[in-house]
Amino acid sequence: MSGCESAVQANARLRHLVGGGARELAVGFDTPTRTGLDSPAPAAFGLVGHRGVPVDSIDDMRVLLGGLPLARITVSLAADACAAPLLVLYRLVAEEHGAPAGRLAGSVGNDVLTELLLADPGPFPLRASLRLARDVCAYGLAELPRWRCLTVRGHRLAGAGADPTQEIAFTVAAGAEYLLAAAAAGLDPAAVAARTALCVAAARTGRGTRAKLRVVRRLWADTVHARLGPAPTPRLHVVVPGHTLTAAPASAGLEAAVADLLDRVGRLGGLLAVLERHRGPELFGVHGAGRPAPHPRLARPWTSSHAVRALQTERLAKLRAWRVQPAVDEALLRLCRAAQGDGNILHPLREALASRATLGEVCTVLRETWAPNPRPSPTEP
Repeated sequence: MSGCESAVQANARLRHLVGGGARELAVGFDTPTRTGLDSPAPAAFGLVGHRGVPVDSIDDMRVLLGGLPLARITVSLAADACAAPLLVLYRLVAEEHGAPAGRLAGSVGNDVLTELLLADPGPFPLRASLRLARDVCAYGLAELPRWRCLTVRGHRLAGAGADPTQEIAFTVAAGAEYLLAAAAAGLDPAAVAARTALCVAAARTGRGTRAKLRVVRRLWADTVHARLGPAPTPRLHVVVPGHTLTAAPASAGLEAAVADLLDRVGRLGGLLAVLERHRGPELFGVHGAGRPAPHPRLARPWTSSHAVRALQTERLAKLRAWRVQPAVDEALLRLCRAAQGDGNILHPLREALASRATLGEVCTVLRETWAPNPRPSPTEP
């Protein structure tokens, strides 16, 4: 998806695809949406609608999905750090369409660790981001039986300059880290693995691609089974990247190199510990983990997004004028308290978004609650 799109334009395109027989759709979101910002936010200037759809509230999701047979199609939501609110909004609108959770099929990225390896600090602290990713997996296992709630997009590392050794090692290490977090929360790692996908970039030849996939399977078994016991190998996807394809080394040499890098990561305490210590650059020399920032680092402004931003600003003004503000405030308060505890965030998140809280508002509550120096908990009026 490129250019600038509103939810109306994106809906027209999706309906055209479905009318032509498509049953698998991909929905991309603009940078502000993917980083937890409402369209009128100063940091979103010039980026609203660029390379994706702006979704600020349930009203935008209603427009985006209007007229689509959600119970009969598969939808992929390209969202990582903000996978939780976007997945909840999707389900809320699907239920309004009469599509029960059991019939919804699709996937969401939910891969925060790879984003951090690519030097994107994300809207939330590292451990909070991992908790949110874990909560999305738990929510999917409990309530969305046909939904894949984790896609480790290792091919993005190749696009950033990683060689096949680094790409495979960090893809496997990230997948293992998600399963460890799931197990620590009482989830079945095997069930999470069965609903997970690992993506790697295609090699220059079919033989090279097959060699990469064999190494992923073997190293996944060695890494995950050793720490968590038997767990199925996630679904493997090969992505043809936009950059020049690289030649994969011979299978034996590649496997040895990946195993050595995974061993180094393991000696440092795992990928989570590597990212917490900001030691990514010494293992992955192209990019390293970024330090948390008050707002995501955004690309340069695109003047063609001004009209979309103006439209979104007007829509949000109308939403705030018509919603029941005390109900929104109470829902955000419950979300804050849930974020301070250990329960699944997606249930209070659903209440807040259903009351017409905006994506930026719920993300602000989570960001401020999980900040190193959080604000005092709000009290009842």
